[in-house]
Amino acid sequence: MKRGISGALLVAMAAAAAGCGGGTTVNTAALREAQESGGTEAHVMRVERWRLSNGDPWNVVLVKAKFCGTKNGFTAPKIHGRCLPVGVTFFIRPGASTGGGADFAGYGNEFKVARAWKARPAFRIFPDLLGVLGRCEIPRAGGGRVPGLCETKLNDTRQVAFLEHWPLSQPPGSRNTAGWIVTLDRSARPISVERTGSTPPQAGA
Repeated sequence: MKRGISGALLVAMAAAAAGCGGGTTVNTAALREAQESGGTEAHVMRVERWRLSNGDPWNVVLVKAKFCGTKNGFTAPKIHGRCLPVGVTFFIRPGASTGGGADFAGYGNEFKVARAWKARPAFRIFPDLLGVLGRCEIPRAGGGRVPGLCETKLNDTRQVAFLEHWPLSQPPGSRNTAGWIVTLDRSARPISVERTGSTPPQAGA
């Protein structure tokens, strides 16, 4: 999965472990962060590059691992005494060997986000990872784009929210917020999409 770069916006570029140059270093750093957080049997699922809300570029790495202890403040659910693997988003600065934070998605939530993200082509400007508040270019009805911020959140166990905030020129708290809430069934299939918040620049999507 790849998403293109438009102007100064660095939209998520998915990279396989053996793909883009420098990927090995990023993967190694993310796996080290998972291990130091108490994770076992860790493996990288994908790597994306995002320019976060402050404008800094980061490698965003989705790792799946088992977190049976409380070293990181998170304990995975268990079945028959065995910890279940969960998705964790690690943030790695380009060229760095250590991480700058993590977001623990919880069991199965990364799969729910991925299914909801595919519900509409318009959602491709949003992160398909939790915990990312990234710069994006919001399509404007009638043409053009509006610089803003995009994020993806879980409203509850069956709802994924794709939210956009604009204009980027305004300080936090003064921006408009609009979005879409995707409701999933028990198998994580999208069954409805509802708009929320202000009228988005791409009204009608």
